[in-house]
Amino acid sequence: MKKKGKIILSAVLILLIILIVGMSYFIGTQVFDGSTQLVTNEDTKGVKDSFWKKYGIDYQEFQRTYKIEDLELKSTFDGHKIPADYIYAPGMEGNKENQTVILVHGLGGNRYSNYPLAEFFLEEGYNVITYDQRSSNENTARYTTFGYWEKYDLIDWIAYAKEQANEQPLGVWGTSFGGATAGLAAGYEDTAKMIDFLILDCPVSSMEYMIEQEMKSMDTGIPVSYMTWCGNIVNKLKLGFSYKDADVSKAVTDVETPILVINSKKDELTPYFMGKDIYDAIEGGNKKIWTVKDSKHAEVWLDHNPEYRSVVKEWIEFE
Repeated sequence: MKKKGKIILSAVLILLIILIVGMSYFIGTQVFDGSTQLVTNEDTKGVKDSFWKKYGIDYQEFQRTYKIEDLELKSTFDGHKIPADYIYAPGMEGNKENQTVILVHGLGGNRYSNYPLAEFFLEEGYNVITYDQRSSNENTARYTTFGYWEKYDLIDWIAYAKEQANEQPLGVWGTSFGGATAGLAAGYEDTAKMIDFLILDCPVSSMEYMIEQEMKSMDTGIPVSYMTWCGNIVNKLKLGFSYKDADVSKAVTDVETPILVINSKKDELTPYFMGKDIYDAIEGGNKKIWTVKDSKHAEVWLDHNPEYRSVVKEWIEFE
C-alpha cells in the first residue's frame, strides 16, 4: 500500500508540474503576443487631419515647400523593407552630401508623425530621414520589441546616411518608443561612433517596466510579476533575448556621443525617472537633460516650443 501511495503521489506531483508549466507557458504566450504586437500596420496607416491641425502643419504646403524622396532599404537583420521619406533642406535639393538627422517616431506613430520636428531641422539646414518603425504604416516587419530589434532598422539608416555624407554631421532624434530605439542603437557595437549627436525625447528606458505597466492595466487578478516572468521566458524562447536586454540605461553607459535628454515631471507614460535614469547612466560628460514640469507624454514640443527649439539648436550647434 505504501508503494502504491508513493506512485499515486508521484503521479499527482507530475501532473501538477505539467499543469503549472502548461499554464505558465499559456500565460507567457498571451503576454508575448500582446507585447510584441502593440500596434499594427493598419492602426498606424497615414495621419489624421487632427494631427496636422494640432501641430499647425499644412501637409500639402509642406510637400510643396520641400523636396521629398521616397526611399526603401532592405533590413540587414531579417530582410524586411524599411520605408522612409528623405527630405532635403532648402537649397540642397537632390544633394545628400549634407548634414543629416534621422527621426525615429514613437509607438502608434509613423514617419509622417515626425514632420513637425522634420520642419525644424530642415529650417536649420539639415536633410532629414524619417522612416517607419517595425509594424508601423508601411513597415511590415513582425513584432514590436521596445527598441531591441527596432535598433537594427535605425542602424541600417545610419549606415545609409554615412555612405551619402561621410564627412558631414549626423544626428538622431527619437521620441518615446523611438527614444528606446535610438538609445539601444547607439549602445550597439560601434554605432555611436557614426553619430554626432543623439536627442531622446521622453524616452522609454525599460522594456520590462513598460510590459509590467501594460499587465497592471489589464487587471486580470493574476500577479503582475508572475505574468511578466512568464512573458519574459516565452520572449527569450521565441526571440532570443530577455526584457532586461532592452534596457536603454545600460546600453548608453559607455556611449561618448553627446546625448540630450528631454522629459517632463508630468509624463505618466514614460515617467520622469526614465529619462533621468538614462542621463545618470551615461558615464561621460557629453550629456544634458532638460526637464519641464507640466507637459504630458511627448508634448514638450507643443507646450514649450520656443524653448524646445532653443535648447535643441544650442545643443546641435555646440556639438
